[in-house]
Amino acid sequence: MESDPNWSRIELGKPKEVSARLISFPNADVRGKLTSDQLNVLISQYLLEEGFKHTAFAFDDEAEIENTPIDKSKIDKDALPSFVHKGLQYTQLEANMHATNDDSCIECYRLEPLDIITNSVHGLSKIIKKRKDKGKGKCIDYGVSNQEQESKQQEKNIDVHGGPQLMDHTPNSPPVTHQVSDSDVYLLDGHSLEVSACSWSPTDSLLAVGSTDSMAMIWKISNELSTIYNSNPDVQYLIRPDAIDNVLAGFNTLAWNGEGELLATGSLDGMVIIWSKNGDLKKRLGNQRAVIFFIGWNSKGDFLLTGSRRDRIVVWDTNTWEYIQEVAFHSEQLLAVTWRNDTSFAACLKDKRICVYNIGEPKPIKTFSGYQDDLHGIKCNPTGSLLASYSHGMTIKIWALDQDERLHDLMHNEIVHTVRWSPTGPCSKNPNKPYCVLASGSKDKTVKVWDCFHGQLLYCFNGHRAAVVELEFRPDGEYLASASDDKWLLIWKIRDGKIMKFHNSCDTSIYNLSWDKEGNLITAGSDCGTLCVVDVTF
Repeated sequence: MESDPNWSRIELGKPKEVSARLISFPNADVRGKLTSDQLNVLISQYLLEEGFKHTAFAFDDEAEIENTPIDKSKIDKDALPSFVHKGLQYTQLEANMHATNDDSCIECYRLEPLDIITNSVHGLSKIIKKRKDKGKGKCIDYGVSNQEQESKQQEKNIDVHGGPQLMDHTPNSPPVTHQVSDSDVYLLDGHSLEVSACSWSPTDSLLAVGSTDSMAMIWKISNELSTIYNSNPDVQYLIRPDAIDNVLAGFNTLAWNGEGELLATGSLDGMVIIWSKNGDLKKRLGNQRAVIFFIGWNSKGDFLLTGSRRDRIVVWDTNTWEYIQEVAFHSEQLLAVTWRNDTSFAACLKDKRICVYNIGEPKPIKTFSGYQDDLHGIKCNPTGSLLASYSHGMTIKIWALDQDERLHDLMHNEIVHTVRWSPTGPCSKNPNKPYCVLASGSKDKTVKVWDCFHGQLLYCFNGHRAAVVELEFRPDGEYLASASDDKWLLIWKIRDGKIMKFHNSCDTSIYNLSWDKEGNLITAGSDCGTLCVVDVTF
C-alpha cells in the first residue's frame, strides 16, 4: 500500500534484543472497575465544570455525594472527559485489532464517537472490515511520539521578534527571591460560596467581584497594597431586590464597559443588570430564564452581548437598552460566545460548529467545522482576522475569516483548558508593539506561546506541577500570569521565559485571574469564597 498520512501501521513482529518483564497482579482485578460512588463523584465534578450547577446540586443530593469518602480536590479538572476520551481510543484500537487478520501489521481506521458508543467491539470490527473492503476508510495514528515529533519540529530554529532563540523553559523551582511576600497579598472576604467572576475597571482602581451567593461587590483598592492593612478598603454591595426570595440570584459573570462607568452582570436565573461604578442599579435587561454564562461589551461600548444556557445570544443596544438581535440555536447547546470586532461575534456549538455573525444579520456569515471532540471555547485576536478554538482534545485550531479551512492545528499532549491572545499589535491596546501571539494552557502542565500566522510554537514554559487552568496577559502584553491546579500562580516574562513572581499560599485551586490597569496587582479567585489580591510589582 502507498504511504498515506491518514493511516498508520503498528508492527507486531519479533523485536531484537529486547528484555521483558513479567508484571503480576495477585488476587487483583487488572481492569480496576470503578465503584458507583467513584463514578458519581466524577459525574458531579463534570456537571459543575460545565456550568450545570442546579443539575449538579440535585444529583449530589440524590447520590449523597457529601457522604462519599472521596477528596474531590485531588481529582484533576476534566477527569471524566479525559477518561472517556481514552476509553474511546482504547475501544477504537481494540476494534481495529479484531478486524485485522494479519498478525504483522494493524491498519488503524478511524471510527466516529457515535459509532463507538452505539456498537459492540464485534460490531465495530465489522464496520472496519467493510470500510477496508471498499477502500474508503480513514485511519488514525495512536502514537503520541508523532505529536511530540511535530512539536519538536516546530520548536527548531525559532526566533521571536529578533530576540533569543527560546523553546523550552523548565525551572526546577522558582527562585525564592521571586516569591510574593505575605505583606503583598490581601484576602478579600465576604462571600460564602465560590467567586464566579472578577474584573478590574479599565480606568479606576475598582475591582468587581461576583459570587454564586447572590451578592456582588465593587472594591476600591489602593495602588499601594500595604495601605489596605492600615484601613479597610471601601466596598459597594450589589444586591438584587429579589435576592432574599430567589436562590438563583447568584452572579455568574460580569464585565465593565470601556469607560469604566458601567458594570454589566449576568445571573444564574438569566437576569442581566447594569450597575453604575458607585453600585447603583441602573437598568434591568429582562430575564432569559437560563444561566448567563457570557456577558461582554464591544470596544465602542454601544453594544452588549450576552449568552445563556437556553441556547440564546442577545445583542443589546446600550443607547436604548433594547435588544436588537436574538440568535437561538434550538436543540444545539450553546457552549461559548466572543466578540470578533465591534459589529461581529462568534459562537461555538455542541454539534462542533463555529458560527460567525454580523450584528443585524440573522444567518452566519461564516461557519467552520472539523472537530472530533466537543468544543470548549473560542477567542478572536484583536483584529478579528483569526479565531482560536479549543476542545476537550489536545488540539487548538486556528481559523482565518477569509478561508474556509482551518489555518493551523496547534498541539498539546493533553486536554487544552484555556487560550488567550496577547493585547499587542494592530487594533489592540498596544498597537505599536509586535504582532499578537496566542498563549495556551493544558492538562499536560505546560504553557505554550504560539505564532498563529505561521503556525509555529515559539515558547514552551514548564513550571507547574498540575494542569494549567487559567491564563491572563498583563495589560502591556509583556508578561503572562498562569494559574494551575497545583495552587501556584506564576508570572512569566514572555521574551525570556523567566518566572518573575510566584504565589502559592492559596488553599484551593486558582481561577478568575484579572490584572489592574497598571499591571501591578493581580486577583485570583477560588471556589472557597475568597479572593487574593497579589502585588506583583517588579
